[in-house]
Amino acid sequence: MKNQISDFLQSRIDANDFPSAVYLVAEKGEIICQDALGFAVVEPEKIEARIDTIYDLASLTKVLVTGLLCAKLIESGKLELGRTIDFYFPEFDIYINQKNGWDTSIRELLTHSSDFPAWKPFYLLSENRSEISTEIIRMSLDWDLEQPIVTYSDLNFIFLTFLIEKIYDKGIDEIARKKVFEPLKLKSTFFNPPKELQARIAASEKGNEFEKQTCVEQGYVIHIPHSAFRNRIIWGEVHDGNCYFMNGVSGHAGLFSTAGEVFKIAQQF
Repeated sequence: MKNQISDFLQSRIDANDFPSAVYLVAEKGEIICQDALGFAVVEPEKIEARIDTIYDLASLTKVLVTGLLCAKLIESGKLELGRTIDFYFPEFDIYINQKNGWDTSIRELLTHSSDFPAWKPFYLLSENRSEISTEIIRMSLDWDLEQPIVTYSDLNFIFLTFLIEKIYDKGIDEIARKKVFEPLKLKSTFFNPPKELQARIAASEKGNEFEKQTCVEQGYVIHIPHSAFRNRIIWGEVHDGNCYFMNGVSGHAGLFSTAGEVFKIAQQF
């Protein structure tokens, strides 16, 4: 199995689909095989990928941090799937009433069935992190009966970030560290990885061209230079623009980890 997986991934690295890959395959809690291929960093220097290379996990943050923390809160009775946003955020009643009684449940946020749009560039819409939850509530929802009920949306998990932080009265990075990373004795899993570990971290890309182009397609006026569109190799800091705007800490993106430590978190489910 290992040779087949490694050979396939190496063929895609050779085709320039991506510069590196680290994988781990396990069954019944036991690692069967694992490997590291390619270069985790290509420029400004070349650093080979290793089994313990730390990657920006992007949207895996939704499952490994936000999903797991919500599961723990549900288990303890501090969060109920059937409750609506206004139960936890009564200050948003004024906006919800303006939506003709519209409200959204925690279950709908977690299952991407809230009808929130898939993505918005909050770094162009808000002045700071604290304004984002209000911006999400106020924006028009994507009510379109011809579209699927489920719309995979960063907004669901960004909003869940603020909900978890309100319940615990702490930042989600500190909550995850205390509730997940430390109990599992994880040493290479964190938001905003320390600078001294940069040589172990895989680089992403120069800037974020996909987000920039998406902003253009959605009709946003982009002023270049803009802090969200970093014109440098993104290495050792989160790639996602909204999470970067949120100081590298969010429930939709921002987690860094290794394949081995992702495996340890995944076993908790």
